[in-house]
Amino acid sequence: MSRLVVHEDHIEPVRGLVFARSSKGHALKASDLERWLRLNRMVFKTSKVDILMNDLDLPLLRTLIETGTELDTRVSLRTDCSSPAPRAADLQTLGLLDVCLCPGKAGADVTGWLAACKEAGILARVQIPLSLLVGTVPAWIEEGLTSECVSSVNIAAWDPFSGVAVPDTQAGGSALQKMNELARELSGRELEVNLLHVPFCYIDEANRPLGVGTRQFYLEHTHYQRDAYELARKLYTCGPIRIRQIILTLLGIHTSTDNPIDRILLPWIWSTPWVRARAWAAHKILRHVGWRKWESEGDDIRSIPEAAPASTIEACAGCRLRAICDGMVESLAGLAPRPANGEPITDPFHYSTKRPMFFDAPDSARLAENTRWAELAECANATIRNRPPDREIDSFSYSVEGNWSFAAPGSLRWYSFARSEKLSTPIARLDPPFTLSVTVGGGIAEYVGFALGRASRIMCPMTAYTHRIVLHVEASGHYVLLRDGRPVRPVEFSGNFYVPTQLGAALEPRICVRNIDGTIATQAVQLWQGRSESQTDSSRKSVSIVTVCTRYARRLQACLLSVAHQREIDLSQVEVLVAHVPGLDATGDVIDSVRAAYSDLDIVTLTFSESLGNAKGLMLNEAFDKARGEWVMVLDADVILPPTMLSRIVALSADCKFVVPDGRKMLDRATTARLLLGEVAPWETWEELLSGPGEYRRREVDGVPIGYCQCVRRECLEKVRYEEANHFEGADWRFGKDMRDIFGEETRLSGMPVLHLDHGSSNWYGATRHY
Repeated sequence: MSRLVVHEDHIEPVRGLVFARSSKGHALKASDLERWLRLNRMVFKTSKVDILMNDLDLPLLRTLIETGTELDTRVSLRTDCSSPAPRAADLQTLGLLDVCLCPGKAGADVTGWLAACKEAGILARVQIPLSLLVGTVPAWIEEGLTSECVSSVNIAAWDPFSGVAVPDTQAGGSALQKMNELARELSGRELEVNLLHVPFCYIDEANRPLGVGTRQFYLEHTHYQRDAYELARKLYTCGPIRIRQIILTLLGIHTSTDNPIDRILLPWIWSTPWVRARAWAAHKILRHVGWRKWESEGDDIRSIPEAAPASTIEACAGCRLRAICDGMVESLAGLAPRPANGEPITDPFHYSTKRPMFFDAPDSARLAENTRWAELAECANATIRNRPPDREIDSFSYSVEGNWSFAAPGSLRWYSFARSEKLSTPIARLDPPFTLSVTVGGGIAEYVGFALGRASRIMCPMTAYTHRIVLHVEASGHYVLLRDGRPVRPVEFSGNFYVPTQLGAALEPRICVRNIDGTIATQAVQLWQGRSESQTDSSRKSVSIVTVCTRYARRLQACLLSVAHQREIDLSQVEVLVAHVPGLDATGDVIDSVRAAYSDLDIVTLTFSESLGNAKGLMLNEAFDKARGEWVMVLDADVILPPTMLSRIVALSADCKFVVPDGRKMLDRATTARLLLGEVAPWETWEELLSGPGEYRRREVDGVPIGYCQCVRRECLEKVRYEEANHFEGADWRFGKDMRDIFGEETRLSGMPVLHLDHGSSNWYGATRHY
């Protein structure tokens, strides 16, 4: 067993929760549980999931573990120990990450479960409800927690899945006294101890580093990811049919098509289940009506109505601990609070800055990344300390996008009365390396940081009333986020938002603030640059070619070479924007080689996370915003352009808005192989390739121009965009049809088709191998 680690850096939880039975004992189908696991991984970004299964079903658990493995998610078992402990051999063969034991009653077989875990070599997290400390304490608490298989112990005043209320005031006071004694004893045994949802005023001063209220619960790695846990909490009282509907709706919203009917229907399912029949009937009719994409202020599960908050007590209003404490929870409603006087404490980790914590294998790997961040942070701090900024961006140079803000000399004040996200206008257009700093203060918010595009967020929790937030980016695109001079792990948000692993070029960072408590101010925006600001601010191009490459690196090389060998056009007037996932294939190496060989050709890289590897529509739309060409061409990474195609396009009249080639020649496998191996130079043997083996497709899908090569005027992109989903089926056809409907029939370049390299089949849902 790994030992405890004393670490000042807190990493956020990546653990989800899925239950096999609702609070009323209704069992969920295995298929619904698998969908729920997928929702946790794909939407909530959890890499660990607890399966709450009190009636142990080994075949079902084995199936869910296999599903988790496919999704790159580690599965743990959570149980109340009401069922007999399994054989150690059965536990050992499951491949569990660990086991979470949460007994609700004194008679639970915790001793048997601990023995099985120890024999199987599996770690156990143990949660003790405060109610078990009333009267005679179960023997396993005194004896069983000495087992070396126990990694952490929670003592919980309340838990929505296993909590039992303390019966009266006298019993509550006695239980809290025993809790403090037990916490001291367990801490002395080198165990991680957490006092969950216990009012800080009832925790002894020496034990306060162990206190975990809601603010700490969603910020410490050992607990649960907020959105995944809140969803499980709300679903726990629902029936299986409602649970299935909600899971399917959320999966559809976040991983398929963003349908407004789903977003409108979801709150009805939560609050008024009896009207869902009418809602589904309306859905069946209205699903045939074309809708524009509906944008909400928040793209996460928090749009679901939350349960009523715990009861508040007036005496807590003046307590200095109120900002980091939950107050008196319902299970302790009979006790009176003990408010503390003094200056309010706002940092949720005020007491627990250096408390010992246990890190399992996945969290240890995340913690190890902090070493690399520490090196980058040292460079960032040296830059800030030793060099004056190259630019001071004053408060009159940017504003809050789509929202009124007040600019004063040196400070911009933001206003918000909702939990929504607010963005500034772009601070600058930059290429790495650079260092960007902003001071945020004069208020409080949940998260602060930077947005890089619509879907990329590099943010951290705001834990004090003022922070200096720094984004330091190396020339390689590797970066670190600093809060008050210390590196912090960026927060993973639900939905399409992602944290990039590496940054590309032509970045337009914006200040981003989430869940402002009324008002907040930004000031001292400073910029250090390793080289001059990107010339993309003022430099315009004739043609921008946008392509997405995920597992098509070899074909991308042939595509870029066909662009580099265009005739009768100045290559400096052409740019190629390549959207890709760093590390997924050799795209970065291909781009470096083409840049070195053809320095006149401007290649801009746009990086995305692997979770968006199939979201081609989103990648294209992000690239459109950075394109500088009068013409913008959407080009598949496996398409070869005719040698004079770009010169012919730029010569077209101003009234031409939409241009496509005269079909495509589908090359056979042998010809494709010769071209990729460098035996054929298409710009030299173009006519031979057109007349050689392969199928010539001139008009497809009723003649609507589809996405292997579509070229439009840049201003058209203000009205027409690609549909964004976690696949690309039909998106290029809809783009072509929308262009036709709004701007009229396309212009076809007569006698000028493109070449399409062979790769076996269409991959609308993402390539599974490298090409």
